[in-house]
Amino acid sequence: MSGKPLRRQLFATLIIVLSSISPSLSQLHASESVALAKEESSELDLSATKALFDSHSACFVDARSEYEYYKSHIKGAISLSDSRFDEQFPDFRQNKAIESLIVVYCTEHSCGKARHVAKKLMKNGYRNVRVFSGGLIEWAHAGFPIEG
Repeated sequence: MSGKPLRRQLFATLIIVLSSISPSLSQLHASESVALAKEESSELDLSATKALFDSHSACFVDARSEYEYYKSHIKGAISLSDSRFDEQFPDFRQNKAIESLIVVYCTEHSCGKARHVAKKLMKNGYRNVRVFSGGLIEWAHAGFPIEG
């Protein structure tokens, strides 16, 4: 691990520890998580993803099949399935600005659909695309909002 990412990780860990001691620092932790999530890193962990969700600063995209999406998805997420991307994308493009911050997810870390959809979005001009690698399984296990 190079110096800069290690310093960021240590700083984020320090903020988490301090926020557990002092509730007033929890807002600082949330702000730091959002800032880290908005950086150029394409993969997000659970805490950065939740910070973006809570701040309403990202569009969440479910890359799984429409059937899976309708069964359950992260609250407020949009379906843009890997298998039907070409059919669904024109409507997505009409409703989401090219500069939007987009968080794409699928089922779990080993699922490649989120990465495929993220690449397709970038090929179509979207540059602010991140992948939540933990997917719906990690999100649901944490008890975060789902619907469907």
